Amino acid sequence: MKRIFALASILLVAASCRAADPDVLLNEDFSRVAAKLPRGWSADGDAWRVVDGQLRVEALDGETRIVAGKPDWENYEITVTATFDQVQNNSRWLAVVFRSEAAGKTPWSQFCLRLGCSQRNGAEFAVRTNDRRWTVRGAARLKEDCQLGVPRQLRVVVRGTDVEMFIDGRRVLENAYCVDRETGRVGLAASGCVARFDDFVVRRLPSSTRLSEMPLKPCQMIAHRGYSAVAPENTLASIDHAMRAGACAAECDVRISKDGHIVAMHDATVDRTTNGKGNVAELTLAELRELDAGSWKNQKFAGERVPTLDEILAKHKGSGCLAVIEIKVEGITQRVIQAIRDADMLDEAAIISFNAAVVREAREIEPRLPSAWLCGEQLKGTPSERADWLAGKAAEYKTDTLDLGYSMLSREVVAELKQRNIVIWAYTVNDPTVMEALMRWGVDGITTDRPDLAAAMRKKATAKIGMVGDKRPER
Repeated sequence: MKRIFALASILLVAASCRAADPDVLLNEDFSRVAAKLPRGWSADGDAWRVVDGQLRVEALDGETRIVAGKPDWENYEITVTATFDQVQNNSRWLAVVFRSEAAGKTPWSQFCLRLGCSQRNGAEFAVRTNDRRWTVRGAARLKEDCQLGVPRQLRVVVRGTDVEMFIDGRRVLENAYCVDRETGRVGLAASGCVARFDDFVVRRLPSSTRLSEMPLKPCQMIAHRGYSAVAPENTLASIDHAMRAGACAAECDVRISKDGHIVAMHDATVDRTTNGKGNVAELTLAELRELDAGSWKNQKFAGERVPTLDEILAKHKGSGCLAVIEIKVEGITQRVIQAIRDADMLDEAAIISFNAAVVREAREIEPRLPSAWLCGEQLKGTPSERADWLAGKAAEYKTDTLDLGYSMLSREVVAELKQRNIVIWAYTVNDPTVMEALMRWGVDGITTDRPDLAAAMRKKATAKIGMVGDKRPER
């Protein structure tokens, strides 16, 4: 009997210690909830209620969210057991919510899991930025779909701007762009499904340097194919709109026509961006000039023509807007560089390419001309290991400038690349909160379809720290 009492005392002490753990911010198993919802939980509708010791949501016909915790919670780990019971279709989802405003308000971030999680976006890191807009910052495909009635353990770790997401102990997503709020409540969400949740635990993590504590640095804003959000891409009209929006640079893609002229066109064919059909390389300049390259975007651009490289360079010359030429095919690098030389624009142009041979050739032909290697590969390893690989490629291709898909970057990766004297451009960024994060991390250039947003962000940076001028890529 004494042993039983002693064991009971030990268990009570252990339970008391767990309850007093200062790092456990919230521990809810829903087993002792007498009301419809646990105390301190707030939903944006009537879809949520506790049933048989679990939190149940009925959201077959819509989307709903429930939140708990305090608005000043910063870094934390969330674990919860989640079960789909019914869905409208395989694309419907449930989610763990973090860095959230109060119920019914935006923004909030979430780890979304679809019943059909073997599809391309089966697991997502997404942000509800306002009442009408989602921004998906990361997605992953799982090997097998979820099953109705089968519980899954979800875990989210959020520290600073970094977020990691786990399913049944396996990490499925990591992302460096949890940048919309630095603190916020936690919770759950669902869309088009009936689901159950249990054992919701939030544990505090150590504090970290906040993004807002890092200085907002100015950088070069590059209009992607011109101001392609409002004007037909790779046209003189698009470049003109980019300049008027305040872009520091305008990028265009170039290929070669059947009769040897360098022309602006992203795709290998003219089908998507003109009223014609056929391969660029199989059409003469005269045939390309007959095409309407503007109406597909908007009728007000009807009659816009496919421009030549010479026309693009002439448009940029003396404007203060850098001409960034992306070479899409091998065999034309010498011609492109000669056109830049003939225009006397070595100080007003740059070359970029996904093709390493093109970048290396450009550097060998004209080392005075900035040339960057484009890369969008999702790398594994530590920030230092990723930076080592990228810096090694830069050295191999004889350049010190890398134009990287922005999802490859984080504060740590940018810092590591800077230590290796790499000039960093990032593409293609249309979210102002991501732009601001990249600027605070210290990237040198940002490519965007929205140079208006980028120019406003750049103006904010220069005004704040009293700097003017552009950051040109080093040579």
